Amino acid sequence: MSGAGAVEATVVEILPAATYRVELANREQVTAHLTRPTEANFVRLRVRDHVLVKRSAADPARGRIVKVLEKP
Repeated sequence: MSGAGAVEATVVEILPAATYRVELANREQVTAHLTRPTEANFVRLRVRDHVLVKRSAADPARGRIVKVLEKP
């Protein structure tokens, strides 16, 4: 699940209600939230963290953060 249809993104803003604004490689910004398994592991994201985002089919401006990528 974590890799299928997911795209790399960078966290650019932390929003209320555990949501984040992330910027995709094509400079498009998407509002995303953490998936349940990610929340269960208590992941704390910061600005400039790299993540994998799976975009919503119904609303391309929204998505789910499915994985936090290692820092380079």
